[in-house]
Amino acid sequence: MEKRNLIRKIVLTGPECSGKTTLSTEIATQFNLPLVKEYARSFLTQINRPYKYEDLLKVAKKQLESENQKSNLNSKKQLVICDTNLQVIKLWSLIKYGKCDPFILKNQDYDSLYILCSPDFKWEEDPLREDEHNRKKIFEIYKEELRKNKQDFIIVNGTNDKRINLLSSVIKQLIN
Repeated sequence: MEKRNLIRKIVLTGPECSGKTTLSTEIATQFNLPLVKEYARSFLTQINRPYKYEDLLKVAKKQLESENQKSNLNSKKQLVICDTNLQVIKLWSLIKYGKCDPFILKNQDYDSLYILCSPDFKWEEDPLREDEHNRKKIFEIYKEELRKNKQDFIIVNGTNDKRINLLSSVIKQLIN
């Protein structure tokens, strides 16, 4: 991985219940880096109804706005940690609805380092989660998407400690 002069986002990606939020929060705290939270979670909690295809565009715009805001406010920091981004929204839209809004497609981030989280631990029930049984298949869709677009990514699997150790060493390399 080469160090870039621009702010570099580290994006946690992967299927539901694969450790994205836990890992992004722990790494941001450990390295005192800005964290862009997953906007979809707060949006879905607030609407108090099943979401629709049209809602994904609202979520995408707010997610992108949050990423840009954190990047601009923290311009002296080289890294920003993102607990998801528009790639997740794109793939979920394609998986669930078979289509994706052009805004989401146009605003894909090809310059970030992606951390693809393997769903290799027990499913945790959550009212916002939808697809317990296809996590491995969805993981493969994420991996293929990253490869197809020639994006920088690493796969993390195993225990949370193992994931944190791997990601910590990657971040140390990027910082130095």
